[in-house]
Amino acid sequence: MATALSTDHLLSNEEGGLSAQQISVVRMSHAARQLLRTETLPAHIRAVLELMCLPVTALWCRVLRFDPAAPDWPDRDRFVVPSTTMQPLLRAMLRLTGEKKHAAVPLEYGRHPAVEVAPGPAGQGVAAAAGMALAEQALCRRFGRSLVNHRTWVLAQDTDLATGVAMEAAQLAGRFGLDRLAVLVAPPSEPDTADFVDSLTRFSASGWTVRKVEADNLPAITSALAATLRARKPTLIACLPSAAPLSPLGPDLPPEEELTGPWSPTARRGASTRRSWLRRFARHRQRTAFEREQTARPPTLFHEDWQRAWEWRMRTALETSTQESGLAGLDALSDILPELTCLTAASAKNAPPSDQNTAGWQRPVALAKGRECGIQEHGMAGMLNGLALHGGVLACAAASMMTVDRMRSALRMAAFTRQKVLYLLTGDGLALGDGGGAWQPVEQLASLRATPNLAVFRPGSAEETFKCWEAALHWQGGPAVLVLCPHQNTPLRFPAAVLGGATRGGYVIRSPEKRQVTLIASGPEVAIALEASHHLAQRNIRAAVVSIPCWELFAAQPGTYRRAVLGGAGLRIGIEAASGFGWERWLGPEGIFVGMDDFGTSAPANALYERFGITAEAICEKVEHHLFASGAARGASSFAPDQPRARARGPLLTRP
Repeated sequence: MATALSTDHLLSNEEGGLSAQQISVVRMSHAARQLLRTETLPAHIRAVLELMCLPVTALWCRVLRFDPAAPDWPDRDRFVVPSTTMQPLLRAMLRLTGEKKHAAVPLEYGRHPAVEVAPGPAGQGVAAAAGMALAEQALCRRFGRSLVNHRTWVLAQDTDLATGVAMEAAQLAGRFGLDRLAVLVAPPSEPDTADFVDSLTRFSASGWTVRKVEADNLPAITSALAATLRARKPTLIACLPSAAPLSPLGPDLPPEEELTGPWSPTARRGASTRRSWLRRFARHRQRTAFEREQTARPPTLFHEDWQRAWEWRMRTALETSTQESGLAGLDALSDILPELTCLTAASAKNAPPSDQNTAGWQRPVALAKGRECGIQEHGMAGMLNGLALHGGVLACAAASMMTVDRMRSALRMAAFTRQKVLYLLTGDGLALGDGGGAWQPVEQLASLRATPNLAVFRPGSAEETFKCWEAALHWQGGPAVLVLCPHQNTPLRFPAAVLGGATRGGYVIRSPEKRQVTLIASGPEVAIALEASHHLAQRNIRAAVVSIPCWELFAAQPGTYRRAVLGGAGLRIGIEAASGFGWERWLGPEGIFVGMDDFGTSAPANALYERFGITAEAICEKVEHHLFASGAARGASSFAPDQPRARARGPLLTRP
């Protein structure tokens, strides 16, 4: 130790009076640079990493609440590295401050506990970090600073700031007052930094505090970090190269063994902070609720309470469309789940159509209490991923069906990381025909169903909507989407299920003996299928009706159940007001799809359904024509419904 003390004294004299803490930061920064030199990196990436080395080391040594021995404890600071380009610096910090048991674990999301987000498209990590800060804010309001007192730090690239999703998330972070969010970024290595300067200006205009520091000026970096802890707004720290490079801060010496691993300033401070937090947690009056929400367990008697709350909400609803039923379910859920955090887009809910009685209509309670995100749907979806990644909250969003294309990248990241996120997409189908063809979904359903790990629910009645809500809450494979239509069904209630139920993804609503035809539909078109089955019965054609509100759940059922639902023989007719892409999975090579093969137009809903032939009369004509052409004695297809999904090749063409 005598040698170490003499070395520190030497550094203090040579560095113009740096404190002992600053000297330890300098030593750790030198060691991190040495670790970076052992990796094979392109020259421009190495330049950015070395530029950010001292600011990141100062953050880890002086500020970050992180215990390497327990990198997943709930009240840790989140250190978000959204790109693989910056991961070598995170790897160096973990090697210098962490324990050896984590050294052999690959630095990948889902495998190493210190990796907060999976690398993805530029800007998604910044949006996810904003969502984490929003989760911290929501939990702090419920449990107080004694249990929730952490921050979110982002090590970003200049390209992250220039993306639209990052700008939308930045505006929402400024609007929501997420003062515990901070971004560290370096300019590009190219001489032209005009885009970087524009990004800083846009963040400042979005309500952020933007600080510029020289990346090799340790006192300035320390001052900027201290100011960030006192800030009342989100902070962006731009670490710029020095115009006149300073002399190296001391000799290029590695840190002493007493300052690395479990004895590093980060580990010692993190362990002490975590022990204090555990003592407070042990005697906190809301300990049980905090543990339940962190482990994502439902409350006691959750199902019974939610059903009663949903039924009470439905009694006061003006209509029983799936959209009103779905929003009523969201209202009921907000009454009994305090961890529900809902973000709402401006397109999520408008007044009922003009041909209905709007007297007494009010905006749904859950949407009124949710965080308004305006038209920034992409930033909203990126923040939802951060809410889910943070833990302790149930992330939910409401937006229009047509805006799903703007949220596609963030929704894909949620599916990739298998995060529990709930989406309510309103305005499905042709009921909003007066809005024009550009606002009528056609290919959106097929594209959503093609996304792995994503469960898409399209209920057709109020009761089916409640069952889909229940199945979506139990879905653990990734995000879930409820596609809701404002169109009022006739009949309002479906007959009791003959086989199975909506929670199994598909079930039989009507099943005559020795069926000749199976009408398969989802959403509002189930009512059309029921009407068509009655017309066919009057013509001595036995037609069964099958509702498949969720393809993913139905595909996960045993093959025997799927064959019993779809029928082993007979003609199969698919009915849906959308593209027929993927329907051959259930219809087989001889099946017929009745749907949309073109974009819609501006017209009343009934006229649009007639234009595309999605009516009971048109379906009956197709069935009679096919049975007559094929011959009644020949029966129907012997197609088995349990072929793998990869066999689906393309859309079926509607047969004449």
